[in-house]
Amino acid sequence: MKIIYILLGLISFTIGTIAIWIPGLPTTVFYVLTTILWSKSSPRLENWLHHNRYYIIYVDEAVFERKLSFKGRIVIYLITALMMAIPFFKTDMLWLRCILPLTSLSQIIAMESYYHGYLWRDGIPFTQNTKRSKSEN
Repeated sequence: MKIIYILLGLISFTIGTIAIWIPGLPTTVFYVLTTILWSKSSPRLENWLHHNRYYIIYVDEAVFERKLSFKGRIVIYLITALMMAIPFFKTDMLWLRCILPLTSLSQIIAMESYYHGYLWRDGIPFTQNTKRSKSEN
């Protein structure tokens, strides 16, 4: 079963990485799935993941501790807007031209609400059992 989890995680990671360059295809979903699959595959791989510097910076600090800087959030918003600009200018569909800016705006509102503590003051509900204290790192 461990090998199946690792292989499915590898497939999910590959799709997520390819999705970075394809506008409209979600990346985060595949990376979250990869994390779940690899964590279930072995304690050693889960330990490696939780001690990986990118995981610590972009998940532990950015999500759990809400330490993503304003500059970092601006970069995320700009990259997302640039990726959404491609289909916005390439399409003639009016409904899509209305939805894309609203999607970008909803991302900004949701992230800023989270970082300012308006959403989930005590942490993201489904991750409270996975949040680790500093002593475990």
